Amino acid sequence: MPRTLRSLLAALLLSTALAGGGGPASSPGAPNSGGPSRSAPTLNGPTLKGSAPPGLRVGAAVSAALFEDPAYAALVAREFSSVTPENAMKWQATEANEGTFVYGLADAIVTWATRHGIAVRGHTLIWHDSAPGWLYQIRDAARMRQVMGAHIRALMTHYPQVTTWDVVNEAVSDAPGHPLRANSPFAVAGPDYIAHAFREAHAANPQARLYYNDYSADGINGKSDAIYALLRDLLAQGVPIHGVGFQAHLDETYDVTASRVTENLRRFRALGLDVHLTEVDVTLRGPPTPDALKRQARVYHDLLTACRAAGCSNFTLWGVTDLSSWRAAAYPLPFDDDGRPKPAHAALIAALRGPP
Repeated sequence: MPRTLRSLLAALLLSTALAGGGGPASSPGAPNSGGPSRSAPTLNGPTLKGSAPPGLRVGAAVSAALFEDPAYAALVAREFSSVTPENAMKWQATEANEGTFVYGLADAIVTWATRHGIAVRGHTLIWHDSAPGWLYQIRDAARMRQVMGAHIRALMTHYPQVTTWDVVNEAVSDAPGHPLRANSPFAVAGPDYIAHAFREAHAANPQARLYYNDYSADGINGKSDAIYALLRDLLAQGVPIHGVGFQAHLDETYDVTASRVTENLRRFRALGLDVHLTEVDVTLRGPPTPDALKRQARVYHDLLTACRAAGCSNFTLWGVTDLSSWRAAAYPLPFDDDGRPKPAHAALIAALRGPP
């Protein structure tokens, strides 16, 4: 399919999904896995979840479009042991108006996953980019803390079966020095708003595993250093944080070894934190030529190998098929537009079956 036509189809799928209650799509944390595959190939051979060693879940971000196409649903059920609602649990989708909660899309995903024995990662409770406008009108710290707590308690008690949550998403700035984001409405609650969010989440469900999630931090760099320092300090204060999610939105030229991904994940593990790769995709810089697909497959293989070497317990793709990705024009996922496995799928199988 011509790239321009694919882009138009992807944009249509994205707008349809967002109209159904998804969050914004303006940052690396806000893609939408969108709609169904266009056809249903018959798949045989090894699967991602069937190849995973004990203790490692392989997941995908999904949208409510899952329930519009049996082929899409069948592909998810076949390949994955974990799903992340891409937009359906975000603040804008669940509490666009204060105190009025809408759970329909998220309920559908959780019900489907439970029926198929698939775990759900709750995503995400506190994120500036999914905050509805009314949150930006709050100027009082005590009121913001109360609103945050009420929202967290509402979602976590509505979904007691969801025991893994991205509590705070993308709070660290991209600016030099990497302070916390100044443009977050939650900053009104004070510099300890992250600690407050995790404490509220722990109180809502003491059995849940609670994660901080961010992008551009998979390797050792200034931003991952800032996140490391933040989480180290919060743990020293006794804040109930159990793990960290690294989004890993990459491209075919990414060098896992040079970026020191394994070393980076291991230092967070040394803090006593679980490590997850939570939003993985690997874009191409041009057409999907055989050489480009080989480079993409190598990045997927090396990234999952690094994840396993560091002892990570979840490796989640940010979408299912290329056409349904937020980055559809760049062919980023291990399944093509029609749900057929690409070389990246075989590379992931090899990484799952190889030595950690």
